[in-house]
Amino acid sequence: MKPMTTVISVLILLILIAGGWYFWAGRGNPGPVSPGADGGQSGDLITLALGQRGSLNGVTITPREVVEDSRCPRDVQCIQAGRVRVRATLVSGLGTANQIFLVGEPITTEAEAVTLTQVEPDKISTRTINASEYRFTFKVVKQSVTYKNASRDQIEVGTPFPGAVVGKTFKVMGQARGNWYFEASFPVIVLDKDGNRLAAVPAQAQGEWMTTEFVPYIADVSIQGDYIGPATLVLQKDNASGLPEHDASASYPITIEY
Repeated sequence: MKPMTTVISVLILLILIAGGWYFWAGRGNPGPVSPGADGGQSGDLITLALGQRGSLNGVTITPREVVEDSRCPRDVQCIQAGRVRVRATLVSGLGTANQIFLVGEPITTEAEAVTLTQVEPDKISTRTINASEYRFTFKVVKQSVTYKNASRDQIEVGTPFPGAVVGKTFKVMGQARGNWYFEASFPVIVLDKDGNRLAAVPAQAQGEWMTTEFVPYIADVSIQGDYIGPATLVLQKDNASGLPEHDASASYPITIEY
């Protein structure tokens, strides 16, 4: 009977090893996803693996490469949190472009804002993350800009993007045609939900403004008082003539939260 007992013990051991491998391969170590398969979607969010293509709200995203993963392992105390940089291909109304994404920093297309919101799995000091294990969650939201006697061909918004959450102090950046400026500036106005003015500052041209080409602009906005809530950011063409028929603007919603 002893040889039979030995055989049974070996079989049980093999079953346990196979079961453990199955659990690790199926749960702890997600297998590769076939390139071209759409990722999981939930509302404005889409989760993709490297090489996996997914489309949401008019944008197609394909993560290509983890350029950097210097995140602090969750089982280690670090002085700095580190970061993840991911190279991804975007296909939108602007065409096809390769972009480098950092968590929380949006990249804008013609009509959308794309933000890398989460990278999984967490780093652990005792093991290396395989490329096939990475999962990237992107948020894609439509930009809503209202143009008055103007168009995107005259002024382009950058940051904050439409619908962004900002603090009491923030920068406004983008680019506008040279004829949008006068004396190298144009007005930037912030209105509260009732249309009351919260701030008015000049946006300064970051280059030679006497041109018909696009010129970058920057404005430093500071909101006084205790207002928190929905707001409207207005980028006004500098109308040196003062005539109403020459007024032009681009405006879009933001939220002041902190």
